[in-house]
Amino acid sequence: MSLKDFPDRKLLSELEVLRQIHKALRLKKPFSLVRIGDGENIALSQGKFLSNEEIEKTYWVRQGKRTKGKGVTLPSLPLRDQMLDGIRKANLVGICRAQNDEVAAPSKFKRSLTNKIFDYYKLKPANLCYVFCNRKMVSYRYFWKILHQHRTLLISKWADQYTQLIRKNYLSLPPNIIGCINFNHYEQIPATLKKVGEYRFDLVLISAGVNAVILA
Repeated sequence: MSLKDFPDRKLLSELEVLRQIHKALRLKKPFSLVRIGDGENIALSQGKFLSNEEIEKTYWVRQGKRTKGKGVTLPSLPLRDQMLDGIRKANLVGICRAQNDEVAAPSKFKRSLTNKIFDYYKLKPANLCYVFCNRKMVSYRYFWKILHQHRTLLISKWADQYTQLIRKNYLSLPPNIIGCINFNHYEQIPATLKKVGEYRFDLVLISAGVNAVILA
């Protein structure tokens, strides 16, 4: 089935996503969840759907240059190709809804663009969920129970601050965070993966923008 024909009602719910993650942890099987939002779509469009000039003019790239917060420098075809590889290897992929989507971005950079990219590169994920599942899962006690029961590694430029915050606010079910790795830019991926090898962990939570698709 082409992604453009995939109905929103078939996207896995947050609870279904948590169950898949928990099952993989219990069975000690590899599991990767990646999310494709507007920024990921723009990065994946390089060389095929958007010219370098068009990419430079996007709100996403302009914002990144202004804030230095996107963690990538476009154009970068190696980045695009690594992201495609990450999607192909993922067990679960989060995408924008076709209708009533919550991502605050122009529609042309959301689901319709994902449809084109997935069709062109013949990407057919085994499972699909909503792109904001990560934001919604944290409202479930089940999520915090998983973090409490399993050794968790954080990768993000906010990893240390986030660890302090949740340890302070979740005293009744403290997360078992065994390490934090600071990450700011695509160029850090090789060094970051080397650092990951220094830890014994069960679960990794990654907040690294489009780079998370590669790291996961």
